[in-house]
Amino acid sequence: MKFFLLKTPFAKQIRVIERQLIVLKIKRQSVNSITQRTVYCISPYKTGTTYLSSNFNPEISKHEPISFTSYKYLDKDFDRFFVKRLNYLSLKLECSGLWSAYVEELSKNDIAKHLNYICILRSPSSWITSVINYWNKPNELDFDIVHECFFKGKLGVDLRQFNFEVDSKTNQFIINKLIEFYFDFTEKTSQLSNVAYMHIEDIQGKLPYIESLLGELSCPKYSWKRTNNKKQFVYKNVAIDEDYKKLTNQLIKEKSKF
Repeated sequence: MKFFLLKTPFAKQIRVIERQLIVLKIKRQSVNSITQRTVYCISPYKTGTTYLSSNFNPEISKHEPISFTSYKYLDKDFDRFFVKRLNYLSLKLECSGLWSAYVEELSKNDIAKHLNYICILRSPSSWITSVINYWNKPNELDFDIVHECFFKGKLGVDLRQFNFEVDSKTNQFIINKLIEFYFDFTEKTSQLSNVAYMHIEDIQGKLPYIESLLGELSCPKYSWKRTNNKKQFVYKNVAIDEDYKKLTNQLIKEKSKF
């Protein structure tokens, strides 16, 4: 029933009510200390975060929990809400694309800066192709949290304005903004003291390291991926991909735990 309602014009109102109920619970949490040292995967949406999260027991690993609530209150008072949110969820692993918009805040927060982070690397061409196709697929939600709060709210792009039929200035604007954000985010991850990088193709190979961080064993047989086999648009920019490879190779050399 909830999924059906989320595909109607009442979707946003439902999310607002849900957010109000969650906030009432979060307010009770401590702001002075943390109950769990959560490991955060901070990579943007469409970089394998669903797959990574699903490799672990859902009781200790979540993908995009309470994201609608988080966008509003992280922007209002990041330091206070971050700690309350962490204690409320009490996870060992969280994989949420929203954190890619808050790397600087994480690096400066008194508690967050001492936690461990994972950054999944994917070539810009592949990422842009996936993002544009995914948020233009049929039967989209009337109110999509990620599209509204992240891509429109944080990046300033409306992916649903992308024209698959003809090349346009709007298309190029969207692509340029995605590239700008992707490089900016990746560069900012160097501000985090405890960050480990992994390529999207090698997530499974890095599970032993993540297990050591969490103190938990993974369950790869229960993992799953979000896929979109019907691609209306394919972006390819060899020069941009090469620049990204140079950047990430340097970051891996400087910061990687592997």
